[in-house]
Amino acid sequence: MSGTMPSPFEPLVGTEVGVSRWFQTSQADVDAFTDVVGDGGWIHNDVGAATAGPYGGTLLQGFYMLSNLSRMARDLRLPTEGVLNRFNYGFDRVRFVSQVPTGTRIRGRFTVTGVEPRNDCDELVRVHATVEAEGIGKPAVVADWSFYVRYKR
Repeated sequence: MSGTMPSPFEPLVGTEVGVSRWFQTSQADVDAFTDVVGDGGWIHNDVGAATAGPYGGTLLQGFYMLSNLSRMARDLRLPTEGVLNRFNYGFDRVRFVSQVPTGTRIRGRFTVTGVEPRNDCDELVRVHATVEAEGIGKPAVVADWSFYVRYKR
């Protein structure tokens, strides 16, 4: 944050700022997500066909897990003093690494990777986000995510 106040986010660069609680997933969640965004198919929504398929059941959509980052981020320990709003700015990189069976609990892990000053003393904060799936040894999703921090004037 430029100006007279130091950035509350700058000291956090390289620091893990939180791991969210676990969120339970369900077939009802997957079906509702499909209804909203249209990302359906037998591997996500046809329990009978998926059970007979190569994964033994339905899988979570990658975008379903990615979209859960917003609710996972509510568990973060981020500076709030002087902050008016935080806005989703977007992603620089997203990878869907592992197939995750429906019904698996997922959580987010977040590390601040950079802070860039913006107009009027605001900042762009970059975080590396990982969606972990319980019982799966590698990440489900990895993403470089940015949010815009607007400070009170």
